[in-house]
Amino acid sequence: MQVLRSRVWLTVVLAALFILGGIQRTEAAPKRPVKEFSIAVAETEHEFYPGGPKIQAWAFNGKVPGPTLRVTEGDLVRVLFTNNHTSNHTLHFHGLNVSNEMDGVAYGHLSHLEVKPGETHTYEFVADPAGTHMYHCHVNSPQHIDMGMVGVLIVEPKDKRGEPKVDKETVLLIDDWYINDNGGHEAMAHPAMIHQANYFTVNGKAFPGVEPIKLLRGEKVRVRMINVGYQAHSMHLHGHSFVVTHRDGRRIKVPQEQDALLIGPGERYDLVFAATNPGLWLFHCHVVPHVTNDGQYPGGLLVPVVTEARKSASHGGHAAPLSKAK
Repeated sequence: MQVLRSRVWLTVVLAALFILGGIQRTEAAPKRPVKEFSIAVAETEHEFYPGGPKIQAWAFNGKVPGPTLRVTEGDLVRVLFTNNHTSNHTLHFHGLNVSNEMDGVAYGHLSHLEVKPGETHTYEFVADPAGTHMYHCHVNSPQHIDMGMVGVLIVEPKDKRGEPKVDKETVLLIDDWYINDNGGHEAMAHPAMIHQANYFTVNGKAFPGVEPIKLLRGEKVRVRMINVGYQAHSMHLHGHSFVVTHRDGRRIKVPQEQDALLIGPGERYDLVFAATNPGLWLFHCHVVPHVTNDGQYPGGLLVPVVTEARKSASHGGHAAPLSKAK
């Protein structure tokens, strides 16, 4: 009997030590870093290029596209979303592993997730996986995305040893739009309208409003390219080749060197190239109508790439002149 009681007490003591040890380990566990953002949607006037069409967009924080959110893998991301518009809206974090309640898909039995006008909703999730992603509204998606409710989300990896070593980074978010004969913007909500798109934008702007990529000779740049529109685009770089390092945020096991890349709707690609050839070059869609503004060339998906020679005494301390576009 005494032996039995001793065993019982030993079991109780061991269990208590195990529980206390678990509590101590839990308390000692490091907390996740929290990254918090505030995003509001409202109607905003947006211009494609100086003197070009102006539309009434539904914009995040007054911009098309919305602000770029940058976090680190494993961060606890908290987004306070305020609806200052007249329609219901949500946020969907495209490419992220989130819970069903945080996915922002609002139809059928999930329609309760819609954020009504005047309301604020908090989205919270752990940043995973690393890579180039995006966010957009998922209420009546064919209309709301086409009204400008899009933005970029970049998740930096915790372990950056496998990341490409670059000097600069740029984001190119590609989209397409339809402006009718009266100059009004129409959302391409019907499938038959997709091929009526007559304006194409990079980061909300059509050429000549597109911001150029500026590099010094020898510099390397990482291009995070995202297609939020409805059409595929064949993006071609003049005067250089690039290496495709990531697709949909995931590192490609065997990086591929090429000078043209087909990017479909919803896809994301990361490219790296070095400025080896001084001059004024083009990075553009090779579906030629996509580099027009309502049929007028040049326009649309045309990104100037300006590569300047480094300053040297042989040029009087000034950069070498730029060659003509090829």
